[in-house]
Amino acid sequence: MIQANLVQTMINRPESIEGNKQNFRAGQVFQGKVLKLFPNQTAEVQVGSQKVIAQLEIPLSAGERYWFQVQQGEGQVHLKVLTEGKGTGNANLEGLLKQFSIPETKTSIAILRFFLSEQLPITKESISMATSLLQGKTMTKEDLEAIKQLISRELPLTKATFDAVRSTIKSPSFHAVITSLKNELDALDILPQTGTRLKEAIEPYIQTGEEKLSAQVLQEIVRGWTQAKDPFASQQSLKALQQTGFLPIEDEQNILQQAAKRLIGLSEGKPQVQLPGIDSTAKQVSALIAAGNTEDVSTVLKNWIGGIMKDSHVSNQTIKQLFNLLSPNVDSATFDEAVSSLVSKDGIDANKALNKEVILELQAVLSQVDREPVEEFKSLLKSGIQTLGLSHESESFDMIKGKVSDEGARVENVKSLLIQLLNEDIPAKVKDSAEALLNRLTGIQLMSSDTTPVQQIVMQIPLVLMNKQTDLTIQWNGRKDANGKIDPSYCRVLFYLDLEHINETIIDMQIQNRIMKITIINDHENIKHLSSPYIASLKDSLQKLDYQLSNVSFQTQADRAVVKTKKATISSPLTSSYSGVDIKI
Repeated sequence: MIQANLVQTMINRPESIEGNKQNFRAGQVFQGKVLKLFPNQTAEVQVGSQKVIAQLEIPLSAGERYWFQVQQGEGQVHLKVLTEGKGTGNANLEGLLKQFSIPETKTSIAILRFFLSEQLPITKESISMATSLLQGKTMTKEDLEAIKQLISRELPLTKATFDAVRSTIKSPSFHAVITSLKNELDALDILPQTGTRLKEAIEPYIQTGEEKLSAQVLQEIVRGWTQAKDPFASQQSLKALQQTGFLPIEDEQNILQQAAKRLIGLSEGKPQVQLPGIDSTAKQVSALIAAGNTEDVSTVLKNWIGGIMKDSHVSNQTIKQLFNLLSPNVDSATFDEAVSSLVSKDGIDANKALNKEVILELQAVLSQVDREPVEEFKSLLKSGIQTLGLSHESESFDMIKGKVSDEGARVENVKSLLIQLLNEDIPAKVKDSAEALLNRLTGIQLMSSDTTPVQQIVMQIPLVLMNKQTDLTIQWNGRKDANGKIDPSYCRVLFYLDLEHINETIIDMQIQNRIMKITIINDHENIKHLSSPYIASLKDSLQKLDYQLSNVSFQTQADRAVVKTKKATISSPLTSSYSGVDIKI
């Protein structure tokens, strides 16, 4: 399955990074082979897959391998010959470890051999730190791949970065990680305030299309009950709430009077209840009850509930707390079941024993609810970077520098809430799930490199496309413009998805001078036929954005593997200018 190791598939693509080109730095050690000797004490030296021209200041032999160490100096790179490097046998590797004063262990030898096989730059520090990370544990492919990615992207070799990158290489889907945390938070008898806010923040990434639609319908019905100017319409909405099981079948006045008493108690004794305006409303209701003004109590309550429901992004947690106030006999599980069954794929659930008037009321509400999944998808995609916290550190740094004047105006994101939650006294299972999600987010951030004029950005967002849960992974490779920003005229963007009907899908979009070529990789036998009706509209839409669609082609996974093999030794066009270096030995 492509989703199981989606990011690993991406990072192993030959065009995803700069193809293991050597960046010679002081202290670095590498094994090179002298290929040819030329006049004037120059030679052709092979370093991994790279060939460089070197000026020799000591006699070397053609055809022999040597261990070279980069020396501090200006201008040309200066290299010191440490010893001959014949092969990669244990004796040879142990000799290099002695040069580094690193203990010769099974782990250190295995790591050094891995660095050589992957053509990774070797330093005493990198071998020592990698050995420290993996010493005393059974090394896996995922461990070594995480080390490789940290070295390739010139990231620090620490336990925190290692755990974060490893979590993106082999771990459950993003959805599974988030759902696990939500389930652990749901299991708590008393949820800390941070946990409540975190549940609200991750909720949009978990809910299915039907669950979101049901919540919207419920929200509209409550608005109809509390805000309708026509008393008859208000009563119809109240009947709908009662017959669908959300409210007790009692007189409205009695429901609201009992809710008023519970409101005062919630305001005073349960700080984990986070309802907007709960304290001020409770004080107002308490004063009215003391004055014996019961009619105004009902009005105040309905206005308060209606005001909360005006927010189009009100969370399920808030709605659930409101109904716990109105109908405490409905437990959490029953409420969730009622919400999820309120709407079916065909509209209003006809299995409920509802009278005709209530069904008509529900159908009328349903017709008013926006069911456009495309707009919801666009909104979640645009806000994903900020709300998940994939730009958390950058935003925090801007605030420190004074670029963000009002800290309260910043959107509270999932990562910041995870950090807060992990600093609180929480059960071990909650802590483990929170750390897993935090590592996943940090790993995605670390996999986006921005160290050269060639920029790579990786983003993964859990999405629900109607009722299909999937992780959308986007890889952006492109150069920067004169202002250091992404150049949309020259780039390559890859989208990875596991869809409900056509399954594993990769969309490879290449743009040169705003001319776009799209390749769709999918094993569905009718993918080309299914896509054909949409190509013309795609072309027109792109033209409005000043892009010209030149071609849409289709490949299977097997076709892609053949093409990938043929291109394995070819550098990306975007990185071709960063090849070769003159060195002085």
